[in-house]
Amino acid sequence: MIINVALILALAGGTAAHAQGRKKSSGPKTKSLSELNKESSKARAEVISAATDYKEKLQIQLTFEEANVKRAAQEVDKRKQLLALNIIARRELEEKEQELAREQAKVEETKSKIGGTDTLVAEVRAEEQLAKMRPLGVGGYATTASLIRYNGPSGWSLSNAIQVQSFFINRFGRSLPISAYGQTQVHDRLGFDHRNAIDIAVHPDSGEGQAVMAYLRNAGIPFIAFRHAVSGSATGAHIHIGHPSRRIR
Repeated sequence: MIINVALILALAGGTAAHAQGRKKSSGPKTKSLSELNKESSKARAEVISAATDYKEKLQIQLTFEEANVKRAAQEVDKRKQLLALNIIARRELEEKEQELAREQAKVEETKSKIGGTDTLVAEVRAEEQLAKMRPLGVGGYATTASLIRYNGPSGWSLSNAIQVQSFFINRFGRSLPISAYGQTQVHDRLGFDHRNAIDIAVHPDSGEGQAVMAYLRNAGIPFIAFRHAVSGSATGAHIHIGHPSRRIR
């Protein structure tokens, strides 16, 4: 039997080409801009929903913690009276005062988390506007109804926060109201990279906010100022110093 080598090679080549064609056709499909926008909108909605749920749980937790503070404060008052009558030792009063301080610290921590949730929601809601804004070159500045962005040329790190702190103390006679310094539990929980940024709890349209932004621009420090998390409300208003937070999941 004579084997037609040319025919076999031709058939083999055709089979390989067909298989290769099938591999190419089964590759990942390039998504359209519309599909990507829909996915981004869905992701933002999911983060806002998670943040809202987290905030509701924190508010319930805060109710119980504030009740604990009230009970501890009442107990401190009682022990002060008993100490005045020499019925108890000072140590017993001090123990209850320490307990009150611990309960108050829990309340402040929970309030801080609630505030952090509001500021993060403001940033998530502003993502769409940031995406629509023209790209900012180095030193670029842009403003909308809900946010202000400055792409400062200076290298920024958390170690530079002391400079902003010093300015604020000298100008206003009080500590800079930092609501988030670097990565926090709220950012971890909601999946955002905030490791090299700080949030300042001042409204950008207030006198303090205007002064801080002017200082940052003069120093070339990048920032984004958010006027609200929900339109018509000052909730979540703050100044984010550093580059925008990035979603990490």
